[in-house]
Amino acid sequence: MERVWVGVAAAAVFVLGAMPGPATAQPVRARVVEVTGGSVVIDRGTGHGFTRGAGAEIATHDGSVVVRVQSASPDSARLQRPFGVPIAVGAAVRLTGAAATAKRAMPPRLSYLGIEGRIAGLVALGETEGGALLGELRMRYRARVPLALSLRLGPVGVAFGSESFGVGHAEVGVSYDHRIFEFGATVGATASEVEDDDSGLLSESLGTSTGVFFRLGARDGFYFEAGMTYSYTVNGFEWVLARFDGSIPLGFGRWLVLTATGGRTRFGIGSLGLRLLLRGGGGPGSLFLTPYFGGGGFFDRDDTTFFDDIRGPAGLLFGLGLERRY
Repeated sequence: MERVWVGVAAAAVFVLGAMPGPATAQPVRARVVEVTGGSVVIDRGTGHGFTRGAGAEIATHDGSVVVRVQSASPDSARLQRPFGVPIAVGAAVRLTGAAATAKRAMPPRLSYLGIEGRIAGLVALGETEGGALLGELRMRYRARVPLALSLRLGPVGVAFGSESFGVGHAEVGVSYDHRIFEFGATVGATASEVEDDDSGLLSESLGTSTGVFFRLGARDGFYFEAGMTYSYTVNGFEWVLARFDGSIPLGFGRWLVLTATGGRTRFGIGSLGLRLLLRGGGGPGSLFLTPYFGGGGFFDRDDTTFFDDIRGPAGLLFGLGLERRY
């Protein structure tokens, strides 16, 4: 009798184990069907929970990135395109309650070689006459480790009016390049014009220069950068040039950029520009265009004292910049 009850119990366990358990909810999955402009289009919409403002996790080559749904229809949705993160067509996407990891003001740090050229012209206004032409070349290599190498040739150019004269600056730099800050040092040469401490006369020189710079904030996001340059003049080693750069993101592929440069270098300029991403996602292969305008002055002083007649064009500045990343 005991063997019968053991057999019945074993049969019951087998039957219960074979019965299907309660259904387990599976996350809704979608696929990327298009990457265009500032959006990523997927093949699921409100009918599957992808409503405006919802979180969506996109699979990437290096892991995943969480973004927000910008807009949605019953069968498709547009997601925020993360700057600097390659998104492939066919990548898997799922709903998530996690916080967004892609932020326009704080994009990821990218590794690339960037080459940027700028050209600008100044039209004299008021009592001044003539104008000026300026050019600048910038190169920056950001390694995979937090290290950057840079080359800056400029501003270099010529001012013309009652008299013509040139301006110039060149430097190479190395820096510790973190995602949210950077500090480094430069060495180069700067054309300057300073007052001789002994005679009181102005003296022109092209001397070896060195400098320091610091960035706070993420490059390609919201940041402010300042640099100071010191050069050997008739008075010895002294400050000759300051520069300030800033960027405010306005949306995917659009930034408001501000620049100011000047000192004991015969010029002082400031500009406001709109930086546009024409091609790519921010990494290698990307192309940027920056039209800008502002104002400035170019000063050629008499060789008597610093406060004598100042001659040179001053007025409106218009320029264009183009950057390519490799």
